[in-house]
Formats: sequence, structure tokens, C-alpha cells
Amino acid sequence: MTEKYPDWRGRVLRKRYRLDERIALGRTVEVFRGYDLLEEKEVAVKLPLPHLLSDREFCDQFRAAAYRATRLRHPGLVEVLDYGLEEDRPFVVEELMDVRSLHEVLETGKRMKPLGALYFALEISRTLAYLEKQGVAHGSLDERHIFIFPNRKAKVSDPGFPVVMGAIESPFPVFLNIQRDIRDLGYLIYRSVTSRSKQEAMDDVRRGKLKWDREIPPRLQRFVELCLQSTEGRGFATARDALWDVVSSLREELPMAPLPPEEPEEEKEETPAAQVAPLPHPLPRLSRWQVWAGGGLLAVAVVLLVLWVLSIFIGGTKVEVPNLVNVSVEEAARMAADRDLGLLVVGKEYDAAVKADYVISQDPKPGEMVRKKTVIKVLQSLGPLTVPNLVGLSLEDARAVLESRGFRVGEIIYKEVAGYSENRVVETDPPYGAKLSSGAAVNLVVNRKGK
Repeated sequence: MTEKYPDWRGRVLRKRYRLDERIALGRTVEVFRGYDLLEEKEVAVKLPLPHLLSDREFCDQFRAAAYRATRLRHPGLVEVLDYGLEEDRPFVVEELMDVRSLHEVLETGKRMKPLGALYFALEISRTLAYLEKQGVAHGSLDERHIFIFPNRKAKVSDPGFPVVMGAIESPFPVFLNIQRDIRDLGYLIYRSVTSRSKQEAMDDVRRGKLKWDREIPPRLQRFVELCLQSTEGRGFATARDALWDVVSSLREELPMAPLPPEEPEEEKEETPAAQVAPLPHPLPRLSRWQVWAGGGLLAVAVVLLVLWVLSIFIGGTKVEVPNLVNVSVEEAARMAADRDLGLLVVGKEYDAAVKADYVISQDPKPGEMVRKKTVIKVLQSLGPLTVPNLVGLSLEDARAVLESRGFRVGEIIYKEVAGYSENRVVETDPPYGAKLSSGAAVNLVVNRKGK
């Protein structure tokens, strides 16, 4: 194929991500195998195609999707590690997938076995249910965005990123619909278990006449058909509904096999106290000597308890409180125990001056004389807060990100910068990656007017 776009191989983005080779070219992005010079590991770097850079709305949505994706954490999602801007071109950094995509699997002509398809449906619907809970839909769930792992695992990439879909629908959907993702899941399963080509599968779905082989169980057929009807209001209303339907199907197929973990927590109910099962056997009747013996042991225990309390408040000696500040919590507990004192972590805070899991402050103060058994209350450090990458976000989104991570919004400075939409963040002070404490102020430089 003729090279249509300038070659960015060898470039280093933001002095950190080196682009080694282009490994994919899609309708909206090109994908490079890259190398993170800081973390010393391979990554995938995606950049919008040059002809889309003049579309300001597309680029803004790309940056917003990248920001959202960095906050998503789920075993069924390809992790988005970072994002940024290089020569007015946004980019996103993801974990590198060294496994085959579903597209590559389908290209081999291999069929997915019915049981494998049920586990595949479980993995993807579970990921969609997580996205749904986060208020995100995928928007372009196709075979190139799904990666197949051994042991019946799968990962989904690029949730919520803008796509080019053709003349019928909007070029990049602003409002994403989870029912469309569920429909696309049904379509992918249908192709995977029947080996129908993309055009054949689309024709079957359009006519409403799916061509099933005899070995496909009715429950899997029903699941696929409900997925395909989801956008019409006759299938699954939510990804959660789809998830529990496939869970039910798997339990019917394999009643003795344990299902993978991570089922939605809302379904886990604790047994009410009033419904505790009765004891299987009545308590035995105690003889008189057993009652007297038990009473005697109880009396001895009470005497010992009284003596221990008196030793604390009357006969106990005082000890000096050790200095636990800038000591690890584990070591602080040992130091306190050596002096017959207790230790209690009463809070945790981000602190740029104190390492994570070390003591920031204590009460009583070091050097005070206290009775033995006194509990020292300490504040534990979570380490420094890292200033997030806010470049490209709207002022409103940047403010929300800072406040959600424990920062304060400091001074807002407006100036004109080419390549950015109006009211977008172009720089932060301190810069991205700086280490600060909880409540520290971050100043924002915001573009006054797009050019």
C-alpha cells in the first residue's frame, strides 16, 4: 500500500515515548510499537491520522476519551497508561498487546466452540457491565478492539474513543449507547461460532434469519438473538442483564464448574441475623460439678483481670514515648511494643516529604511520659501526590480531576496558544509528574481563544 502519511518512526514523544515501528493503520488512528524510556518497557502508542487533526471536535473528543480511559481499571480492559500532545497532535499510550485480536482469529477461519463462546460472552459482558457502571459505553466494539488470551480470557481496547462510521451515522458518536455495544457483542459471537463472513453475517442480521449449526445450543442462540435485539428495545436493557443471562447459561451447561470471580458486588447479600440456621443438635445439659468448676474458673479469670487493671492505673510505671515520625508503620509498631505501648493508625494522607507507609505525625508527642499500655495515634503517609496530565482537557474537567485527586486549583492564567480549542488547558504549574502533598495548589494555563 502506498504510504499516505508522514512517517513518525524514531520520534520521541514528550521526551519519553519512542516510536519504533507502525503496527496498525485504522480509519482514525495509526498504532506504533513504542518504548517507554522512563519505565523501560514496550508500549502501544496511538495517534489520530493527520487528516483528522484539522477537525477540532474530533481531537477534543479524542483527548477527553483518553482522559476517561486513564481512570478505568478492570482486568477486561487494555490499560491506558498516559496521553499527551506532540506538535499539536494528540496521542495515547496503552499497554502493548502481544496476543492475537479477534479479527486475526476470525481471519484464520477457525470457529469458536459453543462453550468457549459462552465464556467469551461472559468476559466481554462483564467488561461492558463495568463500563456501564462507570457511565461509559464503548461505541465501536468490533473484532479489532478485542484481544484473545489463553484460558478463555479477553480484553477490550479503546472504550469511548471517537470513530468514523460512514455517512448514515454521525462521524464520531458524541452520545454512546450501551445497547449498541450489546448488539455488537451478539454480532461478534454469531460470526465466531458460525464462521460467516462479515458481509454474510450482516445480511443474516438485517434479514433477521440467523443460520445456526446443529451443535450450537439453544441457550447460546437465544443469548445472541437477545443481544441483537437490544437496540430495538426487545433484548437486554443493560449489560448487567446480559451478564447474568450468560452466567445462568454457563451454570446450566456446567453446574459443578466454578465460574470466574468478580461478579457484581451488588448481588452479594449477607444472611440476615434473623435467618441464621438453628443449631443441628441441642446443647447438652451440664452436671452440677461441671457448673461449679466453670464458675471457679470464671472467678479466677475475674481476679486476674482486676489485678491487671490495677497494675496499669496504680502500680504501673510510666515510659517515655519514642519518636515515630519518619519511621515505617511496621517499625513504629515494634518500637511501641518494646515499651509496652500500643499503636493505632487514625488516618492516611498524601505527603511529598514522607515516604509511603511511614509516620507523618503522632500523639502523644515524642518524649512525653505516659503509662504503659497507652495507645499512640499516628497519621500514615500515602506518599506524594503526582500532578496528573491535564493538557487538552477543558477547564471544567481539569478542575474536577484536580479536586478528585486531593489538589486545589490555584491561579488560572489565560493566554492564546495555537492548536488548542478555547478554554482548554495547555500547561500546568507545577508540571505533569510533579510530586506534591494533599491540598497543594496547581496553577492552570488555559487557552483564551482557539486559532
